[in-house]
Amino acid sequence: MKKFLFSSRSAASLSKAIILTTSCATVLNVSAQSLADAIKLTDKEQFEKATLAFNALLTADPQNGETWFYLGENYWSNDRSDSADFCYKRGVGVSPKFPLNEVGIGKVMWLRGQVVEAQAQFDKAVAISCDKANKCSKPLQASTYREIAEALAQGNSKNLAKALEFVAKSQEFDPKNPETFILKGDILFDQNPTDGGTPLENGFKPAINLDPLNAKPVARKAFMYYRGKNFAASIEEYTKAIAIDPSFAPAYSGRAEAYFMARDFEKATADMNKYLELNKGSQSARIRNAQFLFLVKKYDESLTEIQALEAEGVKNIVLVRLKAYDLTEKADFVAAEATMKAYLAEQPEAKVISLDYEYLGKIYQGLVPKPVPPTPPAPGAAATPPQVPGMTMNYDSLAAEMYLKAARMDRSKGYLFADAAKAYSKAKLFDKAIAAMREKIAQGKPEANDYYFLGDAANKGKRWLTADSAWATYIQRNGEVYQGYKFRARAQNNLDSAEVKAFTAKPFYEQVLLKMKPEEKEKYKADLEEALNYMGLYNLYNTEAKDLPKARCYFEKVKALNAGTSITKQVNEVMLLTKDLKDVVPGSCD
Repeated sequence: MKKFLFSSRSAASLSKAIILTTSCATVLNVSAQSLADAIKLTDKEQFEKATLAFNALLTADPQNGETWFYLGENYWSNDRSDSADFCYKRGVGVSPKFPLNEVGIGKVMWLRGQVVEAQAQFDKAVAISCDKANKCSKPLQASTYREIAEALAQGNSKNLAKALEFVAKSQEFDPKNPETFILKGDILFDQNPTDGGTPLENGFKPAINLDPLNAKPVARKAFMYYRGKNFAASIEEYTKAIAIDPSFAPAYSGRAEAYFMARDFEKATADMNKYLELNKGSQSARIRNAQFLFLVKKYDESLTEIQALEAEGVKNIVLVRLKAYDLTEKADFVAAEATMKAYLAEQPEAKVISLDYEYLGKIYQGLVPKPVPPTPPAPGAAATPPQVPGMTMNYDSLAAEMYLKAARMDRSKGYLFADAAKAYSKAKLFDKAIAAMREKIAQGKPEANDYYFLGDAANKGKRWLTADSAWATYIQRNGEVYQGYKFRARAQNNLDSAEVKAFTAKPFYEQVLLKMKPEEKEKYKADLEEALNYMGLYNLYNTEAKDLPKARCYFEKVKALNAGTSITKQVNEVMLLTKDLKDVVPGSCD
């Protein structure tokens, strides 16, 4: 089941084709159909109604381990892992021979990074289900293996290859269960997101064929297309899911997100409203609405909804995360930092996502003290320069660290390496900025701008050899813009010996003059002046190619440009008045 906006796939697959027995050797004391109805409510993201239904079943039969398991799954799907853990443990207490609650306890451990302990729980569950004395049915044994596979396919310790082995084992016991095929499709796509054909043929299509009146496998297929950024196909499949079951609320929220990504905001909003209508009065649906409002950049409305839910006593970790995001977008960085820290203190590390660290980076950059504008001086008094408030910590450096964390968690966010490099450069940690860009480039398929940011950090850090190499590559990839030549010229100029000047920057400054467009020459006068001045110095001081009329020509161009820089002042007050040039008639320097 897809979690709207912030996570790729919920761990719980709740539409079970066969309702199991509470213990392997006993029969349920409640109606199987009633339990099936409660499970369907969870599947439709009607979590509060499902909780009431499960509690009613437990009131009638509090010793029913299976009902405790599915109540736990209901909480799990609603991001309430602590409540889920309680239910799983309660289920083990009342029905120790029912294996799925052992899997549930292991799933919580797995998500928390307790891999060894979780594996022990999984082994215990398998042992219970396979113990002939317990007389567990084949469907229950299959479910045990499937639930373990589902656990292994999530969290920071995910093991997709092992998960597929458990899927295969599940299919041995129950070869025609559509839930197993849905899970297989999810895992296969996670294993290779560039290959949609394999999960489609081996997972989603068989599930649809086995249960053609079930909207869930069609919605999972739609989500696969969404993750593959094929939004048109995603919308089409979600529409099919809705046609099968118009009450299947997750299809509306999923299609809303697909419509949003396709920039059809009107239809996206209509689908989200339908989702709310189907889940009227549901706090979990309102949480999803707050997420959607954030997605469509309605940060004030999203924050208002969050505050209303908080006022009603709702405690939800996703809301805390979302509140931090909203506050960041509203530039309330102090409140955003406090909220994000509260979120990170509560959220298990395995459930922290790349976007969390990305936003924390934005928050830290927002906390960087800004210069205080100078106070206008009193008549006759000297003006005071802008003041920068004292910093108790280097927020730029902290921001860079968060951007790197985010980039390493999600390799599709290569731009964050550049953001980290920029932040490190602001903190004057140039070696770290260079390292960040080198890490990005080492990932493979570097872009021209990767070398731009590498060269920029190296220039600022005076690492001239690194800078020269970076700008050389940038020019190879983007040789029609003048900036690469300007920065390589600066690197070469600094590598040039001060004692025996070789003027190695000359060919690059010449390219600056050739590549600059007329409008750029007007807009970037300082860059043009820099190149003209260098060419003047070359023709004045290069003993092997000394050309005083040409030197005078370049300096006259600097004077006419009148960029108002220190170079302008130097040329006007010194260079044009030297004895070598004072009486020289300008030559040609076009």
